[in-house]
Amino acid sequence: MLSKLPIHTFLFSLFPLMFFFQFNIHELLFEDLIFPFFLSVSITFLSWIILRKFIGGQRSGLILSLVIMCFINLGNISVFISDDPTESLQSSAEGQILGSILLIISVIGIIYFLKTKTLDDKTSIANVISMTMIGFLIFNITTFSITTADDDSFLKFSDIPVQISAVENKPNIYFIILDEYAGFIQLKNDFNFDNSNFRIDLEKRDFFVAKESFSNYPNTSLSVPSIINMIYFDFIPDNLGKDSKNIKVVEKMINENNVMKILQANGYKITTLDGVVGRIPNTYLADITLCSSIFDINPDIRKNFALVYVPIVGLQELVFSEVIRSKLECSFSALIDFNEDPKNPDFVVAHLRFPHSPYIYDSFGNSISINDIGDKNAYLEQLKFVNKKTLEIIDSIQERSSENIIIIISDHGYRYYINWENPTVDDYIRGFNNLAAYYLPGEEKHETIALVNIFRTIFNSYLEMNYEILDDRQIWYSMEKPFDHTDVTDLIADYLKNSHN
Repeated sequence: MLSKLPIHTFLFSLFPLMFFFQFNIHELLFEDLIFPFFLSVSITFLSWIILRKFIGGQRSGLILSLVIMCFINLGNISVFISDDPTESLQSSAEGQILGSILLIISVIGIIYFLKTKTLDDKTSIANVISMTMIGFLIFNITTFSITTADDDSFLKFSDIPVQISAVENKPNIYFIILDEYAGFIQLKNDFNFDNSNFRIDLEKRDFFVAKESFSNYPNTSLSVPSIINMIYFDFIPDNLGKDSKNIKVVEKMINENNVMKILQANGYKITTLDGVVGRIPNTYLADITLCSSIFDINPDIRKNFALVYVPIVGLQELVFSEVIRSKLECSFSALIDFNEDPKNPDFVVAHLRFPHSPYIYDSFGNSISINDIGDKNAYLEQLKFVNKKTLEIIDSIQERSSENIIIIISDHGYRYYINWENPTVDDYIRGFNNLAAYYLPGEEKHETIALVNIFRTIFNSYLEMNYEILDDRQIWYSMEKPFDHTDVTDLIADYLKNSHN
C-alpha cells in the first residue's frame, strides 16, 4: 500500500510548519497551526489533483514533494547564510547561487520522474522518509508538552483581587500600544532625531508625556502581559527555573488578564483590535474583536511561511507586508470611527505592529516595502508617520468626548542593534526606553507612571479603587532565556543621573 499512495506529498507539506513550531513551541500555541495546516494541505492536494490528470498520481506526488523540499531548503538555508534573516534571496549572491543549484536539482528530478516507468519503490521510500521526519517532530513536540509544567498552576500567582467600583459615570478607556516605538532618549542617541515636536503636539492636547520613560521588560512577550496583569513575573523563574523557555505560561495570563477581568466585573464592554501582533486580541475576555477573521494566521507563522515558500520579493510583500498593511488600516479606521456604547463604558485595546518592522509606510503614509529590520532610516520614516496617525486617532477620540481616558505607550524600544549576550548600559536604554503619554482628564499631571502601574493608577483615580502602587523596575532578559532575569533599575538610574550632570 505504501508503494502506491503518495502520502509523502502531504506530509512534506506539513514539515515546514511543524519544524517551525518545534523550535518555537515554548511561545506558540498548537491552535495557531490549525488553519495553516489546512491551507498547506489544501494547496498541495489541489496541485496534486490537477497534475494527476496529466502525469498520474505517483509522478505528480513525487514531483510535488521534490519541489516542496527544494523550497523548504531554499527558504531555511537562506536564514543561515544571510546576515539579515528577512533579506530576500534575490538580493544576495549566496542566495542566487543556492537558488540556481536547487533549481537545477528540481529540473533533473522532474525529468527523472517523468522518464522512469516504475515508481512504486520511489514512492515507498519517500513515504518512509516523510513519516520518519514527521514522526521525529511529533515525538519532540509531545515530549516537550509532557515534561512542561502545567500552565494553569501559575495563574494563582498572577491573580489580583477584583474590586467593584461605586462610581456611576465610569469613563471610556482607550489603550493603544505602538509596538517598538523608541523613546525620546534612544531616538536622540541612536537616530540623532529630536522627537520633541510630537511631545509638544501631545501636550497641546492635554497629554502628560514622560520625557524619560522606561518599560519594565525589554520584549513584548513579558512587557505587555505585565501591563495588563499589573504585576511583575518574579514568581516564574522561581518556579520554572532560569533556563526555562516556556513563555506559554504567560500566554495564559494574557487570556485571563487582571485588567479585563476587573473592568468586565465593573460593567465595561471590552473591544480589542487585531493590529497584527497576535496576543491581546485573542483573549476570550473581549466582547468584540475588530479587524480579525477566522482565516487569520499567527504573524510569526505567516512570516516564516512567506520566507520558506515565497523567496521572491514581490510575493513576500503580498503574503506578509500587505496583510499587515490591511490590518493596520482597518485598526486606524476602527479607532477613528469607533461607535461608543451609550449604555456601558468602553475599554478599547489596540496593540499595533507600528512602527515595528516591516516598514510599509514612509513619513507621509505612502506605501513602501522594506523588509530590512536594521534599516534605521526606514524605521524613522515609519515612526514619523506613526506620529501623524496617532494624533489623528487622538483627535477623533477627544472629539467624541473630552472625558475619554487615552493611554498611548510602547512596550519597549527599538532593539535591532542590541547586544543581548553582553549588554551595555546603552543596550539597556535601547531595550527599555519607550513612549509613554497619558490623557487623564481632571487629574493632576504625574511625573511618571511605571507601565506596571498604569491601570492601578487609573483604577484608583477614576474608579475609587485601592490598588497598591508598585516600584518602577527594569528587568532585563533575552528571548533565548526569557526567565533569566536581571534587575538593572539602578544601572539605568545612574545613567540618567550622569547624563543630567
